[in-house]
Amino acid sequence: MKFAAAALTLLAAVGRGAQGTPAPTDVPSGMPSNVPSDLPSDLPSNVPSDLPSNVPSDVPSDVPSDLPSNVPSDLPSNVPSDVPSDVPSQSPSESAQPSDQPSDQPSETPSDVPSDQPSDEPSSTPSCSPSASPTESPSTEYGVNLFYPDWAAGDSGCRNDGDEPDYMAVNPTQWLSSTMQACCKKYFGGYMYDACMGRYPPDHDDCNVMLYYPDWNGSNKGCLDDGKEPYYMLSNHQYFLSNSLEECCEKFYDWDFYECSGTTPVLTNGDYYPDWSGGGTSTCLADGKIPDYMIGNQKWYLSTTLKKCCERHFYWDLNECLGTTAVGTDKWYVDYEDVKCVQDCSGAEPCGGVANFWEELYSTKEQCCKSKLGWVSKCRFK
Repeated sequence: MKFAAAALTLLAAVGRGAQGTPAPTDVPSGMPSNVPSDLPSDLPSNVPSDLPSNVPSDVPSDVPSDLPSNVPSDLPSNVPSDVPSDVPSQSPSESAQPSDQPSDQPSETPSDVPSDQPSDEPSSTPSCSPSASPTESPSTEYGVNLFYPDWAAGDSGCRNDGDEPDYMAVNPTQWLSSTMQACCKKYFGGYMYDACMGRYPPDHDDCNVMLYYPDWNGSNKGCLDDGKEPYYMLSNHQYFLSNSLEECCEKFYDWDFYECSGTTPVLTNGDYYPDWSGGGTSTCLADGKIPDYMIGNQKWYLSTTLKKCCERHFYWDLNECLGTTAVGTDKWYVDYEDVKCVQDCSGAEPCGGVANFWEELYSTKEQCCKSKLGWVSKCRFK
């Protein structure tokens, strides 16, 4: 009878456990429930469960687990893991410092800041845009390359890498062009033209798609890049054609470089220059129309002030250059036309007008007569 009563009591307890107690017990059960409670206990257990829950907690624990969860967290941890994951994240993190080791694969988008250590091997294809800072040691190879048609399968177009076939190189007027446009138009016309021109950006300021030549048959005031150079220039393109406007102007129009290149000179010695175009007038100007040959020798031709310019280039006519009134010294000099000594002043006799810069002056009339007109007996009384 006692055994039967105990059995009934056990079955009733099991039934109540399946339905759930109306309130949590003070003492935890020896077996965990199949359904977790809606409210977690205020005191978590000291020993974690053998099986992790399917639903992660809203608040992460202070101590990370030894095994990572199947679902990554929305927020990355403050401390990176010692072992990287096998599957990279879909969105890269923004690292404050670059890694010590380069990646095996280059990124599709270049970085805004170049690396401090350049690669040992140069790239197979040069970039269209030059670097912001020139290298300290320029390359030894230099030349002007014309555009030639390249019918390579899947990559046809016009190139100017200097690798044209020999039969093209020996007959440049037939095969080669000074602009990519002329080459594409000649060999890849029609529907292939746009694809040919699209090999490089159309703006030749960013990519060298045309060469410059001196316009001797036209206005002869500068260099052109229209691809209409004479055949003799194309045949000797290394001499007559240039990669840039400045290079062409410096080579063929150095006497008028700034007008040819459309650039503004940097004046290091002032902006006053002597004006010798006025038909004998003694004038210094600062109107910004300095001839190029003077800019080429600024140290001699240019001055920082009007006075310095006049003193250097018109010292014999200083007053006219400065726009001032000449004042004599009241000393004496020889008037060879009247064969007498006159005074360096303006007005009536004995003034003979303001002496020229080359006149030799004397303190007295007697000294002047004795030194210059000693054979004239009455020189002192004239």
